[in-house]
Amino acid sequence: MSDPEAARRLLRHARREAVLTLIVWAAALCWTVGYCFVFGYQHAPESWLVRHGVVPVRTGDNFAQVAGLPDWVCFGIFLPWLLCTAWTLFFGTFVMHDDDLGSEAEEEPRDGA
Repeated sequence: MSDPEAARRLLRHARREAVLTLIVWAAALCWTVGYCFVFGYQHAPESWLVRHGVVPVRTGDNFAQVAGLPDWVCFGIFLPWLLCTAWTLFFGTFVMHDDDLGSEAEEEPRDGA
């Protein structure tokens, strides 16, 4: 790539796309792990989550279901998966740039091949 401005533009686009990808990935990770920890387990009545009213006391009998899945699976795993899929389609279609990487070098035949 001989044009320094094109190289700067390529680097700027690549950095922006990498930062956006890492932010979305980290948000999805935090949501999935956090939500599944809070709502996917039975917490003891003396735990701080129950004492502060973040989660109700759950027994094996009172786990709610959404579309045939436990509620924590639906909102902690399935929903972020759908949102990340939608983000990927949007990001690839409207945000990502197709930068010119320069001309391809000519391939020379190898001797003895």
